[in-house]
Amino acid sequence: MGSDWQLKLEQHQDLSISQGDPSGLAAAVRRGADLRLYLTTPTYEETLYFQQTYTGDGDAFAGLMSHHHSYVHRGEEIEQPYISIFRYDTSGRFSHVKWRLNDVRINEGQAYPYGIHRWFVCDRWRPVYEHDEEGNAVAGDLGKLKEAVRQGRTIQVGIRQLFGLAEDVAAGPPHTSFVSSMQPVISDGQVQSNCDFVAVGAPHWPINWEDGLHIAMMKPSTSGEILCFLAEPGNMPFKRMIRRRAMTWMVAEKV
Repeated sequence: MGSDWQLKLEQHQDLSISQGDPSGLAAAVRRGADLRLYLTTPTYEETLYFQQTYTGDGDAFAGLMSHHHSYVHRGEEIEQPYISIFRYDTSGRFSHVKWRLNDVRINEGQAYPYGIHRWFVCDRWRPVYEHDEEGNAVAGDLGKLKEAVRQGRTIQVGIRQLFGLAEDVAAGPPHTSFVSSMQPVISDGQVQSNCDFVAVGAPHWPINWEDGLHIAMMKPSTSGEILCFLAEPGNMPFKRMIRRRAMTWMVAEKV
């Protein structure tokens, strides 16, 4: 059986390229492609499944893990779990925040000498509807998006200028962040999407979780409105707010 996952880029430990090219990988992420990263170390191998992606101008892209569940801390077993929020790109350096019980935040970002980096994409998404921040149609058909929801299709949302959402700053580098939906809803003539946890960074590139990281529970709508609860790890509580952003709504062509 063939795989829907294609190797788009392979890097050695020194980050030199043995297969593919960053531009082709970044272009796939801009199309909304799902992203995974295979890594090797002297003691284990792992593949990271990214719940969210970031794509900007040129070759700028990143894979984001918004709620990785961790079971050890610095090599030691722990009695209580915690959430890790990761950002990976082709620089060989990753951002990592551990958000522990009692609202404790630990920054663990670093450059780690992985042996192999293999970037895979599943380019399965088709844009169905696009609108500006006021909800005005730009491309596609809202009716077709509603039909996709009624048919049980898998939906994702590409949100323009997501980073900077907490302060409502949309003036950073042009970018789109693709977020997954776990409950699309049709209400008041609009499509809404109850999303998975979403990582929101500061409005600049490259991404660094030490500056401006928030975690959001959000419900974007084709009206252009995003209802969200935002919290900065280590600085609870969550705050309720409404923002407006341009968005692209996409339907998966494969499961």
